[in-house]
Parts: sequence; structure tokens; C-alpha cells
Amino acid sequence: MKGRKILGATAGGILISFITFFVLFQRVDYRPLSEQLYYQSALQQLNSSHFSLSQTGTFKSGWSKRNITPPQPAHLMGYGWKGDYQQVHDSLWVRSIVLQLGAMAVGIVSYDLMLTPPLVVEQVQAALSDVGIDYVYFSATHTHKGYGGWERGLGRELISGGYDPDLVELLVSQTVASLRDAYEQALPSQIAYAQFALDSLVNNRLIRGGSVEPYLRAIYFQRQDSTRAVFSSFSAHATFTDSKSKNLSADYPGELVRQLESDSVIDFAMFAAGAVGSHSPHRVGPFSYEKLQAYASRLASPLLTAIDSLPYDSVTQLGFAEVDLPLGESQLRIAKNWRVRPLWFRQFLGEHTPTVSFLQLNELTLAGTPGDFSGLLYDRIDEETNPAIVTSFNGEYIGYLIPSDHYHLNHRETRSINWYGSYTGDYVTDVINQYLSLTSH
Repeated sequence: MKGRKILGATAGGILISFITFFVLFQRVDYRPLSEQLYYQSALQQLNSSHFSLSQTGTFKSGWSKRNITPPQPAHLMGYGWKGDYQQVHDSLWVRSIVLQLGAMAVGIVSYDLMLTPPLVVEQVQAALSDVGIDYVYFSATHTHKGYGGWERGLGRELISGGYDPDLVELLVSQTVASLRDAYEQALPSQIAYAQFALDSLVNNRLIRGGSVEPYLRAIYFQRQDSTRAVFSSFSAHATFTDSKSKNLSADYPGELVRQLESDSVIDFAMFAAGAVGSHSPHRVGPFSYEKLQAYASRLASPLLTAIDSLPYDSVTQLGFAEVDLPLGESQLRIAKNWRVRPLWFRQFLGEHTPTVSFLQLNELTLAGTPGDFSGLLYDRIDEETNPAIVTSFNGEYIGYLIPSDHYHLNHRETRSINWYGSYTGDYVTDVINQYLSLTSH
């Protein structure tokens, strides 16, 4: 009798475990991208009606920055749960460049934060109604030594360290002030574009010894009063600083812009994280701030050396587009072929409403993506007609955007932070290429 009870209890436990498993989890959806309704919808809705374009008037640019260092310690966001930062190694900033051509004005913003906070984007856009800026292209440096506290919702607050409305207000007010100043100080300008291959400064962290996206890409702005600014983007994660450090810091991007602005030929510098998915900075041996400074110096050197030899051109086309990125079901995997059911994913992280943003300057296009866009996708961007700078963290976050042929790898980029499945990186790349095709005619 006792044996039957034990057997019955064991069978009941197994049954409950099976039921619980299938309530929480289901099979991964491996259907090809071409069969997904959200993909078909995205490409069908991508047409010229989405684009705002100005082709008349004098091109102007202005720039400004504001300190966004909290008045007291806040949650350190990066490398897992670290608690509040203990001291400020270097201040964090929001930097803005405003571009004007005719009746159109577009701002470029970059935060010394891990991500561009969605709540901040929403409130900044609402606050710009009386400034004269039509659109904003958002980005971040992706420092892993910035702060959180700017997200609402159970899962988002757990990741970013709770919700602090004062930090959101700080970010919004400083962003609007920076954009307003940049807009008011805009002067007639010309631009130049350059890119520099720096293979030795970046590693493929998804595949040891694998290929990398090596280019440091830059747009130079030269105003009629001879002042200059440079916008730069690179593929290495801002993770040069020791992961154990509890100091607030903008990591190597902060040191890069500091060195550029310390040179007499540059008046203002901005950095935006590029195709940082799958890529890390190359660092030898234990961390030191001296090594970080040397790393930033190797990035600054070609930017400074090229500045006087570049051909500067007038801007005759300024365009902007914000294209919705419909999503299928979430695909957060727990094993190779099993995922968390979308219902529970939504309960934890809420709904995602991502977009891909585009800023056009003559033939040059900036493409802002809603995640860690992988450098391994860059060679699939069609740049034959239009050169492109792809940046990450444009105001929503849907995880790592990696090539589908790397989805089988058991790596945190492909599994625990790849939230929408094997084809998400390919999907975003196709949207970018569709845009480039439309604007090249």
C-alpha cells in the first residue's frame, strides 16, 4: 500500500511538472522569415510616403551638450546587478547636434548611458513642440558604467534598477536644453565623411578569432565661423572598463570625445555606439585607466589627422524617416528548441514598439536600430550607392540583432538576450537595405 502511494505521488509530481513546463514554455518558431506575416507587412509599408525630405535652403548645424550625472548615487547599469555607483570617475553627458535645411530641422542625440530610455524619448519629443526641431535621431554610447532607474514595469525595473522619476526628469530637461541651444546656435555649414579601418582595436566576441566590422566612421561639420564638430561611431562595445568597477564612467567613448575636444581643431565631438553586437574592444592584460586613455587615443588619432585633408561639401538633401518595425511572437529561449511562452514574456517585459530611424545627408544615411546591431551583419548592408552608418539603441530595445546563421551558437547574445528569434537581425538588415534602395533613385 505504501509503495502504491509513493508511486502515485511520484506520477502526480511528474504530471504536474509536465503541465507546468508546457504552461510556461513552447517550441521555438523556426519558420523562414519570408513566411512571417510581420516581415511581409514591414516591407509592404516601407515606401516613400514615410520620408520627410528638404532640398532647399542653406544647410546649418549647431551643437551643445549638458551634464546628466545624477546629484546622488544611482543604480549602476551594466555587467549585472551592481547596486549604486560608489564614485564618479568621469561625468556623463547628453550631446546634441541639430541640422537644418530649409524648413526642416533634425536633431541627433547621444546619451552616455547603456541605452536610450524609451520614456525619455517619448517625453523629449513631446517637449520639443515649441523649439522648432521636427525630428530627433536618438542614440547612446552604450557605456556599461552608466546608470539606470529610467524604466517602468516589473521586468524593466529589475533590469535597470527600479524607477526614479527624478532621473527621467533630469534626462528630459537636459536633453531639451541641449537641443534648444544647438538649434539656436546653428550656422551655415558643410560636411565631410570618412571611415578608418581599425581591425586591431576590436574583437569578435561571438566567434573567437572571427571576422569583425573594423571601421571607425565619422561625419565632420565645418561652420562658416571655422568651428568644427565630429560625429563618430565604432563597433566595439563600451566595455573597456573593468567589469568589477563601481565607478560611474562613460568608458572609452567618453575619453575619446574628451581627447577630441581637447584638440584645437575640434570644438565639439559626439560618439554613438555602432554595430556593437558580437564585438568587444581589444584590451590586453588587466584593466587600467591608462590603457583606456591609450585606446581612445588610437581612435582619436585618425579622426584628427584627416580633418584638414577631407573634401567638405554643401548639403542639398536633408531627410528623416521613422519606420515601424512590426514584430512576431517573442522567442526568448531556455534551450536550443524551447522558448518562454510569449504571454509570460509580455507580462515580464511589456510590449515592444520598435522602429528603425533614418537620417539622410546627401547620399549618406544614418540608420538607427532598436538593439545591439551585430557587426557581423554590416557586410550585408548595401552600400554600393549610399554609404551608411548603422547605430544601435535608438529608443527601444528588442535584444541582440545577429545573423540567423549564428543563431545555433550557445551564447548569451544568441539565447538569453535574443528576444525575437533567429531572423531578427536579418529582418532589420532587410529594412535598412529597402530604405537605401528607395532613396538611391
